[in-house]
This record gives sequence, structure tokens and C-alpha cells, in this order.
Amino acid sequence: MRSFTIVCRTSKLAIVQAQRAADMIMQCVPNATVRLLTKSSAGDKDLSKPLYALGERDVFTKDIDEVLFSGEADFAVHSLKDLSLERVEHPDLCSAIFERDDPRDVVVVRADVADKLANGDIFRQPLRLGTSSLRRMELVPAFLHKALPQTRKSNAAEGLSGVQIVCEPIRGNVDSRLRKVVEGKKSAASDEVIDGTFDGVVLAAAGINRLLAAEEHREQMRALLRQFRWMMLPLVECPPAPGQGALLIEALRSNAEAVAVVEQMRSATLERQIAAERALLREAGGGCHQRFGAVNILVGGSPALIKAGKTHENKALDDIAFDVPSVLQGKRWFSASERMKEFFTLHDEPAEQVVVDEEAVFVSHYRAADHEHMLSQLRRKRVWTAGTRSWFELAKRGVWVEGCADGFGFGFLQSVFASPLVELSLASLRILTNCESAHDWQQQGLKASGLYRLEENVSAEVAQAVSNAEAYFWTNFAQYRACKAWVIPNAIHCCPAGRTAERFRAAGIEPITFPSIKAFALWQQRQNDQQL
Repeated sequence: MRSFTIVCRTSKLAIVQAQRAADMIMQCVPNATVRLLTKSSAGDKDLSKPLYALGERDVFTKDIDEVLFSGEADFAVHSLKDLSLERVEHPDLCSAIFERDDPRDVVVVRADVADKLANGDIFRQPLRLGTSSLRRMELVPAFLHKALPQTRKSNAAEGLSGVQIVCEPIRGNVDSRLRKVVEGKKSAASDEVIDGTFDGVVLAAAGINRLLAAEEHREQMRALLRQFRWMMLPLVECPPAPGQGALLIEALRSNAEAVAVVEQMRSATLERQIAAERALLREAGGGCHQRFGAVNILVGGSPALIKAGKTHENKALDDIAFDVPSVLQGKRWFSASERMKEFFTLHDEPAEQVVVDEEAVFVSHYRAADHEHMLSQLRRKRVWTAGTRSWFELAKRGVWVEGCADGFGFGFLQSVFASPLVELSLASLRILTNCESAHDWQQQGLKASGLYRLEENVSAEVAQAVSNAEAYFWTNFAQYRACKAWVIPNAIHCCPAGRTAERFRAAGIEPITFPSIKAFALWQQRQNDQQL
């Protein structure tokens, strides 16, 4: 019987991640046994400074490396985002990415933050978030100003722009950071909580999911999380660190047996996906001073690289990069996304007749929930939206939103709903949308309510613009149907991936898909800039 040793850091999460690797090793080598060896890293020992102030790279790996290079262990397991590019490419090591959990960040705040928002205290004292990541400091406050629910009518016009959101350094393991938020900072002379108490913390969803999935930590984590409210941050506005959520296993190249196991565990698909994210570290500057995020996702079967934040040269990053067929170059375009209000007249259905008995609601467009009867129900529900526009509109109306589909379609959320943190079944969810779409969702066996009807009312200007174009971007199938009388023969049709693309295909039209409406807008802007 072969016995292997894995070295990892001493935290609960590191041990859980190493155990996941151990399970895979035992699948690769039947009858093998695997023991874990834990080692404190330099980054774990010095918790007095934020990571960006430690002054060196790979502070979480150097002590682990000593054990691996000494031969005391056959493998080392790391969170990939903890490793610099140079460290991953070490010539004496064979490494492989073998798993990735949800890459998103989560803002976790004390339950009393909702009270602060309701009674106006949020305008008298800052909202303090614990994070030692410059990337999160760059991206998260701007998002929260638009995403936190606004419960004071006098504040509706200006939103939360008057709220000061302060990011303060916090270090430690996932559970210890959550406890720091619950318990507050204590005076050195007594147990009195002093000024500087955290209102919340920003964490990686992957770490929370893995601890919740581990039987030995599940109840403890659930008890901690019951004291909080949380928001899953959108990938487009707050992309994570490159490689976040991915696990890497390493072995010395001189250890042939261990290298053979590493090769069996390798996920080539994940490595290709994450390589595009990590390549940005070379271009835009990585390390602990990194102020941008990047994530490479699959939308409609095609990769899309999302990036946002600031480079090391302080240049803004805001893009969704993807392959665009050359046939789209140089066309006369009609973009429905620029004229959203010129296709239909909207007629509200009686919202008072709709009672949401389900635990959670998915709002496809904020118009479906823009009735006080419905809003009063949503304020007591778990709410998800199709994109950030509806999220922000609901926030203005005092609704707490847990997360959104980033404009990538409802199907993009299925793995998120099934995760240990979210744990939301489709049976416990109701979709709020327009009447026609509600019927389509019901045909698929989902619970849906139509809160408004679309009456075709295409303006003369839109009709003329459609007839003059040769390529079209439609944000939904109903727009095309309303305008098809003016569409030229053999036209090129484009739309977001997801349900809209499916409806085009059902009508016998194969569209060229973009990841989202925003992705098309960014691409079109690049085309316009090149022509200037």
C-alpha cells in the first residue's frame, strides 16, 4: 500500500482543501493512504499588517516549500491566487489546477446594518468593511453605494452617495474574520468594544462554500452566518482576483510517482480558462498591490474575459473580451439596446393579485416588481435579479438583493443556486417578469408571474433605422418580432447568449451571440473608437 503526504497551511480552510486533494489522490491510486502535514506560513504568522504592506511575494508558500523540497511531503496544496506567476512556474515543480469553486466575492455584513440603513445611522457614521485587498478596496465601495437598499424616502434621489464606506485591513482565517466582525475590536484594558468595529467583511465565496461543504465545519459556519446578511458581488462590476477559487497541487519533478498523480489530477479545461486571467498579471501588474480583478467565464459555450479596476500605472480597466466573428466588422448596425423604450407600450397587470409564497424571487426586470404591493413582499424575501440595472433600481426601493446573473441569463445562476452558501432550489423560487415570458417559464415547469404586458408600438424612427441596417443586435426576441417587417433579407442577427438566443433558434434563425448586452456595448464602442 502506497502512502503519500500532503503539506498545507494550518487553517481550517487549507486543511479542507488539502483533504479534497487527498480524496482525488486516492481515486487516482487505489488502496493508497494520504496523511496531511500542516505548516504555518510567514503570512499566517504576521497578522499585524495588511498583505500589501508585508513587502514580499509568496508569503503563504515559502514555509510550505521548505517541507516539500526537504522530501517530508510528496505534495503541496495551495489556493492558486496566493501564488505569484514566478512561483507557479518554478522549474523544479510539477503543478496542476485540479478544482475551482465559485470565483465570486461576497460582502458579509452584520444584521444590524439593515437597521442602520433604515433609521439613517448610515449617514452619521461610516460603514466599515474589513479587507486587506487593494482590489476589493478599489471596486467594492463604489458598487455598494448603488447596491445597498435605500430605505429613507428623503434619500431616494441622491442614493447612498452621502454614505462613507471605509475599507480597513483585516487578516486571519475565514471564520476568525467573521468573528472579528461579530465581536468587534476590544480594548486592551477591558472587553469593551471600541471605535473601529467592523460592520462587515469581504470574503471569497469559494472559501465559504468549502467550509460549509465540510461536515466537520458545517454547523459552526452556519451558526456564524446566521448573524449576517450577505451579497454575492457581480462578476462584471467586482471581478475577483485572477485564479480565485482554484486549487493547485504541486510535486517535485524528481518524485516520479507523485508527478504521475499530479498529471492525472490536472484539469486542462480549468488551466486554459485561468491562463487568460493570470496573463493579465503580467500585463497590468500583479502581487499584493494589484487593484484589478479578472475572471474568464463560459457564456453560451464561449469564453469571455471580464476585467475591471486599475492597472499598476493607474489606468482604468473595464472590459469584457471575447472572440467576435470577422463578418461583423464594418457593418451598418442597428442596436436595440440604445432604443429600449421605442418598441413597446407597457401595461401593468394587477400586482395585488400576485402573492409570493416562495422563499426567493428572481426579478427579470425591475418593472415587474415596481408596485408597492410587490415591493413590500420582496423586502421580506431572498431576491436575485437578471443584472445590476434591476438590482440598483430595487435597491432604490429598499429591497435587499443577494446577487444577480450579470446579464448572462438565468441559466448562469444554476450552479450558484446549488452552492452551499446560497442553497436555493428552483422549487423555492418564483420568477417575476412580463406576461409572455412568464408563460414560457411556466412551460418549462418553473413558477413565474407576469406583472406587465408588452404592446408592440414601434416608432417611425426605429422602423427607418431598422430598414437602413444590415446587422442587428436585439436584447430580446420580442424586439425582433416587432420589427421583422423592416429587417432586410439575409441580415445578421446578434443577441445575448441564453434564453433570447434559444428563442431565435426556435424561430429558425441562428444568431451570433454576445456574452451580454454590456459586452456588445463595449465591443461597439471599441469599433467606433477605431474609426475615429
